[in-house]
Amino acid sequence: MREALLAFVSQKGTLLEPEAVDYLLSHQDPLGRLERLFATIRPAPLVVTLRDVLTAEGIARSAAAHVGAPLRARPQAPGSSAPVAASFRRTSADAADHAPDIKVLRDITGQSTCEGTIEDFTRYFRHRFQTLGSMLRSRRELAGALDIAKAKRSTREVRIVGMVSEVRTTKNGHRILDIEDEVDRASVLLPADSPLASEVVVSDEVLGVVGTVNDRGLLIAQSLVRPDIPVSRAFRGTSDHIRAAFMSDIHVGSRTFLEDKWSKFLTWVQDGDEVARSVRYLVVSGDVVDGIGVYPRQDEELAIDDIYGQYEALARHLQELPDHVTVLLIPGNHDAVRPAEPQPALPASIQKLFDSNVVFAGNPSLLSLHGVRILAYHGRSMDDFVSTIPGMSYHRPLDAMKAMMRMRHLAPIYGGKTPIAPEATDHLIIEEVPDIFATGHVHSVGVEAYRGVVLVNSSTWQAQTPYQKMRNIDPLPARLPLVDLATGQAVIREF
Repeated sequence: MREALLAFVSQKGTLLEPEAVDYLLSHQDPLGRLERLFATIRPAPLVVTLRDVLTAEGIARSAAAHVGAPLRARPQAPGSSAPVAASFRRTSADAADHAPDIKVLRDITGQSTCEGTIEDFTRYFRHRFQTLGSMLRSRRELAGALDIAKAKRSTREVRIVGMVSEVRTTKNGHRILDIEDEVDRASVLLPADSPLASEVVVSDEVLGVVGTVNDRGLLIAQSLVRPDIPVSRAFRGTSDHIRAAFMSDIHVGSRTFLEDKWSKFLTWVQDGDEVARSVRYLVVSGDVVDGIGVYPRQDEELAIDDIYGQYEALARHLQELPDHVTVLLIPGNHDAVRPAEPQPALPASIQKLFDSNVVFAGNPSLLSLHGVRILAYHGRSMDDFVSTIPGMSYHRPLDAMKAMMRMRHLAPIYGGKTPIAPEATDHLIIEEVPDIFATGHVHSVGVEAYRGVVLVNSSTWQAQTPYQKMRNIDPLPARLPLVDLATGQAVIREF
């Protein structure tokens, strides 16, 4: 619910004071209360405070008393983890009245050329450095950036762009980054008494540094600059309020696949309320089946021990969706494609098991739904973020997604837990800023907005397995994020 409140105010271009969040969460229908508040304040302030909330509610109570009618909380939708805003229900369009408009704008399918040679690795990292470096050099803070070799000879403030090769901490608490460009390398000092000492930096990311070089050739950093995305941008919405639903990690074939929860979802989407009838697309971000031999002793946890049998079962489940729902499906690390990212779409031998309402793409993919651009990524690199960055958690996947946006890369750490194929171009760079960024993988759920981009981490449809319990992964299953393609407004529905 907290994420829903923050996403709502973000769409309004404002912020919500923490005390106001806590107050709203302590009352029934917090999102409804927030909607009513925005109906009373024009224009919206930069930050909505607790005092604003209390004042607005006082005015509303006085008005209700004047007309002799008590205020009533908006009803909670059946099976929902949070109240579905009245405006979300009221503006629903009938998806059956809209023909599908789908384009796969970018993915690796049919374009892989790498053979794992030294030349492949060289081309891959050069493309990463040049593409992200170009983004950085366009930033005002890095105007006039020098090559590292020239910067090391300067006695004035310098600006450089480099790829991080190593991050280490000295015994005095200073942090040192070793960074390099295509010709030279330098060491960058983040002093222990500087705010930069706590800055999150990971290996192989490309960043900019502003600082001065001392007489030993050490660059003393004054600021670090990330490629990031523009501070504010408008959501590229459709004209009608059709919705996209998001799910991931269905894990058909596992003994812990939640058949009863899936049945409840099908019942709702087949013959549900106005929100169900507005669902035009279902975006599935990988791990659609449990796979074979993905982790030790997995065979003991399988209900279907044949990979084609698992996909056949999934196809039967998706056949039960109503005709107005088109499925867009990408693979994950449990699926029957190469494990190295970027992953191509599922092979033709598997695709032919499915009806024509299923569209297949690679992982990651940039998709267009009625002009709304969706970056769909399974999210395996979250394993590297959680194991590398202090405080990062599987329970807060949106933190990792924001880090990806700031670095403009889906999997910056090379050689970690995420296998990456050295293609001629780095398909994991976030070159075009999407309207919606969707992931899965960690069996959690969340929606939020970051600088105008709607972030969606999709829920799983699998209960906790013994393997997950061993790794301290506590899933939040059977939650369905829904995003209005007209406004970017998002809700999460629980089954």
